[in-house]
Amino acid sequence: MGERHWLIDELRGTVANFAQIYFIPSAGIGVLLFALLALADLPAALSGLAASVAASCLGIALRLPREQRRSGLLGYNGALTGIAFGALWQPNATFAAWLVVCVCLTVFMTVILARHGLPALTGPFVGVMVLTWAAQPWLALLPRLGALSCDAGTPGFVFCSVGQVVFVAPLVLGLLTWYLLALWNVRVTLWALAAGISVWAGLAGLAIPWPAMAAQAGGIGVNAFLAALGLGVFNRRPALRFAGAALASVICIALGQALGPLGWPYFTLPFNLAVWVVLGATARRRGPGAP
Repeated sequence: MGERHWLIDELRGTVANFAQIYFIPSAGIGVLLFALLALADLPAALSGLAASVAASCLGIALRLPREQRRSGLLGYNGALTGIAFGALWQPNATFAAWLVVCVCLTVFMTVILARHGLPALTGPFVGVMVLTWAAQPWLALLPRLGALSCDAGTPGFVFCSVGQVVFVAPLVLGLLTWYLLALWNVRVTLWALAAGISVWAGLAGLAIPWPAMAAQAGGIGVNAFLAALGLGVFNRRPALRFAGAALASVICIALGQALGPLGWPYFTLPFNLAVWVVLGATARRRGPGAP
């Protein structure tokens, strides 16, 4: 009986990895998000699941804290890496071997960041994706065709961007993803949506006079929403959530200008930088020990 409960707990952690990408420590929401991802892109969902299992197995082997494994805190970067691999590249032996290496690295980086008191966010995911991009001449991963993006010309862009966090582009599935987030924490999700709407309004108003902003619309939508959502989870007041979304947008433009000519994507790095900056700037006011 004890072994059965242990197995159930570990399986819950494996699916919770999907929900924790959106700061949700729930196996139930994780299952629903995996189902949405499978509807949108089955190969990406399956590679994400394989990566999530690998991250969970490594956490067990290293005897990392059980509660962190069960809530998905140790494996969500690995799951997101698997989703990205499945969305961007065709599976083969090199794909599988390198994905295992990257998943292990995300777990190690998450543990190291936690020991230094820094929230991991999606930093480990960004790190291994940058490493993969740099190693691409040797890895020779084969790209997948037909990647979808969000249309910044309509308000649906806001909901589509929610799904794009896990490479889900269709508006309807993005809307369903947002609904699942609202089921868990409606106030935080609504404030993140409000920040996303304000960013979209800025995109619409500045697209013509500031073409660099329009060129980064997809990255801005994803990173601004995540920044507002993350700062809400860390209990920062709404004004700081909007400031974080705006800062993430500016970083997207700067990185797009710097990395675009090189053909390098920045993934969710702007979200990480914006949240770390806001958390660091407000940490002293909240007293020692506060995130």
